[in-house]
Amino acid sequence: MLPLNSNQIPAMFNRAMGLARSGKPREALDVLAQLAKIAPKRAEIPFHMGQIHMQAGRPKDACHFLARAASLAPGEVKVWQAYAAAIATHGDDAARADAKAQLKAANLGQRDRKAIARAMDAMPSSTARMTTKVSTAEINKLVAQINAGQIAEAEAQARQLIATRGGSEVLSTIHGAALASLGRSDEAEAAFRAALAIDPDYGEAAAQLGQLLLAAGRHQDAKPLLLHARRLIPHNPIVLGNLGKLYQDLGSPTEAVDCLDRLLKQDPDNRLALMTRAQAHITLEDAAAAMSDLDHLERLAPPTGETLALGAVARKLAGDVDGARDRIDAALKADPGSLRVVTIAANILQQSGAMDDADTVLRDALARDVRSGAIYRMIAHGKKLAADDPVVTEMKELWLCDDLPDEGRMDLGYGLLKVMEDLGDYDQAWHYLARANEIMATRHPYDRAKAQRDFDKLRAFLEGFDRNRIGTVGYQDNQTIFVTGLPRSGTTLVEQILASHSTITGGDELGILHPLAFQAVAQTDRDGDTIADMTAARFEQIGRDYQAAIDIRVPGADRITDKTISTYQIAPLAWLSLPNAKIVVLRRDPRDNLWSIFKNRFVTGLHLYSYNQSDLVETYRLFTEYLALWRDMAPERIYELQYEALVANPEEEVRKLLEFCELEWEDACLNFHKTDRDVKTLSLAQVRQPLYNSSIGKWRRYEQQLSEMINGLKGLDGVPED
Repeated sequence: MLPLNSNQIPAMFNRAMGLARSGKPREALDVLAQLAKIAPKRAEIPFHMGQIHMQAGRPKDACHFLARAASLAPGEVKVWQAYAAAIATHGDDAARADAKAQLKAANLGQRDRKAIARAMDAMPSSTARMTTKVSTAEINKLVAQINAGQIAEAEAQARQLIATRGGSEVLSTIHGAALASLGRSDEAEAAFRAALAIDPDYGEAAAQLGQLLLAAGRHQDAKPLLLHARRLIPHNPIVLGNLGKLYQDLGSPTEAVDCLDRLLKQDPDNRLALMTRAQAHITLEDAAAAMSDLDHLERLAPPTGETLALGAVARKLAGDVDGARDRIDAALKADPGSLRVVTIAANILQQSGAMDDADTVLRDALARDVRSGAIYRMIAHGKKLAADDPVVTEMKELWLCDDLPDEGRMDLGYGLLKVMEDLGDYDQAWHYLARANEIMATRHPYDRAKAQRDFDKLRAFLEGFDRNRIGTVGYQDNQTIFVTGLPRSGTTLVEQILASHSTITGGDELGILHPLAFQAVAQTDRDGDTIADMTAARFEQIGRDYQAAIDIRVPGADRITDKTISTYQIAPLAWLSLPNAKIVVLRRDPRDNLWSIFKNRFVTGLHLYSYNQSDLVETYRLFTEYLALWRDMAPERIYELQYEALVANPEEEVRKLLEFCELEWEDACLNFHKTDRDVKTLSLAQVRQPLYNSSIGKWRRYEQQLSEMINGLKGLDGVPED
């Protein structure tokens, strides 16, 4: 590609602005990032990058770019106003102090400087009421009625005022809140939308509508409304609480914690926020932070079944197995009718290999009429069910219910798929799977273009990579074995083999290195630099931060495995940050691999490509491109292990694996199924059995239904010709 030059700036800038206006913010940011490298002194570039980040609900990133814009154009009031709004929304004291120091030196008049400083200190949590059709006293009376529980009276009064005075953004929002409290969701949504039609920037209407849609499970509809509300009223508790829950539900726990930290700073005893933040900390595997929030909850009120169950998960993360089991028993005793308690308890038991105990917990819940698709799915995946098992009959009958919610139908579909496969009825299995995947893909869409952009950006960032730096930089005192590959490729099996070695502790999917590395990459890239500009000190700090996190997650372990799937996307950063670590990549016949992904339900927010055949093909293609790039850069630093070869010749392949990892042979590595350790992934049943080859070639049962996937794979690396 030819280098960019200054003559391209106007056309590229116009293109970026067009992309932003047409709802393509990431593409716009990519173009602006290129512009920033060829025109680093142009303030309008970081200014618009900051504005785009603000629109996307990322005030921290917005502050970074707007600070740069303000340094390039210190006398431009418009830039400072945008920067102040970002600082106020971000709400970080250190960022505010830095901004004020920068403001103090700016070439602005005293009046402008004071106004901008006040804007930085603003803590907007409500929108000014603009209506003139009702008095403040009338509005306050309606609000008081709702707060007093007089919902029907408030709804009737608001409806009457709208009929006699005409619509207003405030009245319609209050009317919507009353309708929502009465369970009249469709009417409430119409009322909130009426308020926004009158005033699109009425933050409370956007917040209330976002909350309503989130409660209905319409996450993708709720997200833009809540982000819009945050821009308008960034410190509103409803906005922060619901954004925190939305991010947690969508599998973005770091963003959830950020929102909930800000809410709990205002209201430290907010129980719902504490509960949601505890769940986010558990997702991040931060056991100490989760237990802190749960202990706070228990100081506010007696423990519930759900807090006890979450406490069990946190204690298990911290390595307190006995404490976790005691909490599970207490949770089931406290609230045996709670779906949340039952599923958490069963999941912990299944992970520890206590399949019969988990089955008992789940069936007892059904006997108490605690029913959901999730319970049936967990029963079906815990063990094979006979055709005459009453649970199978119940599942089929429930599937036929027209009023079954999509979420329940989705879980039930994955459960019935497993049942039908076990019974050999593959036509019915596909019927249930197709519907379940359709629901999942609709509720949680996948951005295929973003995955390609991420690869392209990383490849550009790695230009100038010097393989001679490997071993000379980074943190030397770590020998982690990273086991990576696509999901369902055999990574859990290989980790179990390695963790059976006397010197290795299985760490499971830790998810630590990727965010550490990409935070450093993002900072470097924002400054217009590449990997060649990252210092030895920076790489060593990444490695030390990784080790510090390991010491918390897997205390006392000399050497661990880390089965984080995404490691295959960041190999060069691992080589430079942890030069004595090993990377093992699992390869598997992609037809089997992708079929296995396609038929499984993953944690919400993860592996969103899993539910569409063409998305799976593109994911596999990108996977092969990542590996091809790493082979070109440092082939000896990455070990590719073929799953089918491992199954066919286990001793030979395990010996080669141990040799790459610089481990002595131990017979226990062939008897991995006898190793007693928790397994958190979908492969928890398989790793408790000896090696078997029955999973090879299963895609052929569905060859006709998988034609889109099979045809799309033809000609790609690693695809057999048969």
